[in-house]
Amino acid sequence: TTPVRPTSARPLGFFALGAAIVFFSLGSTIVKKAGIPGPALAFWRMILTSLLWTGILYATERRFLTRAELRRALVPGIVFGLNITAFFTGVTKTSVANAELIGSLTPLILVPVGAIVFKEKINVRAVSFGIVSLVGLCIVLFNAPTNGAASWTGNIIVFGAMLLWSTYLVTSRRLRSGTMSVQAIMAAIMPIASVTVLPIAIVTGTIAKVTVHAVPYIVLLAVMTGTFAHGLIVFAQKSVPIGTISMMQVAQPALAVLWAFLILGQTINPIQVLGMALVMVGLAAVVTIT
Repeated sequence: TTPVRPTSARPLGFFALGAAIVFFSLGSTIVKKAGIPGPALAFWRMILTSLLWTGILYATERRFLTRAELRRALVPGIVFGLNITAFFTGVTKTSVANAELIGSLTPLILVPVGAIVFKEKINVRAVSFGIVSLVGLCIVLFNAPTNGAASWTGNIIVFGAMLLWSTYLVTSRRLRSGTMSVQAIMAAIMPIASVTVLPIAIVTGTIAKVTVHAVPYIVLLAVMTGTFAHGLIVFAQKSVPIGTISMMQVAQPALAVLWAFLILGQTINPIQVLGMALVMVGLAAVVTIT
């Protein structure tokens, strides 16, 4: 049977998820602005995030991780490290629009997985409005001005990152279903992810390719996405169904196009504005009826 979630926790869960989506939507633009190879960016961002979560755990619970907690977080930690490395690498090899479009395919995996693994009920009306959001998303991304940044190599790498992200959400959800706090989960996952990324950064010869220009962006990614956004996602998993999380994240690519316009100077066509409106209307309906 599906565990009963306190109704008071659901609004907080949706609020946390909304904030996480805004933070994540800025991520691909920040990666582009950093201008360094994906594995190097992923590794140093992960190291800094590990220190931040360890500090948060000690400040809130006056303790450090146990070996048992690290063992429980082993699989999601490894998958998370591979996901971040793949996404950061893919974004540098394809367009922001393509990367975000491919990343939005997670509902196609997570909605049925949520129903099968976690016995979450599939709300047909929510799925139908989720499709409305996907249509809007396609309008936004397929009408983006071509700039020659997209490549099949980057697209394939980002597709792999999407599969890894889906796996991470499922495996970390199991941790959240237990007794570990948000800060304990993240403090366990991040150092495991760092160790996972380290050999990739060494083998690719990119670990030392960090510029002065890139340092502020590494710090921003560590604080904004690595700490706040991922922490909020784990918090939301306690009260928001995993399928709903994946459907709400459809808003992320549309927002990413907006940030690309404001920060990178990319243009937005009028038809893309219509697509963004469809995305937000569909998601508002999903949240209301779920």
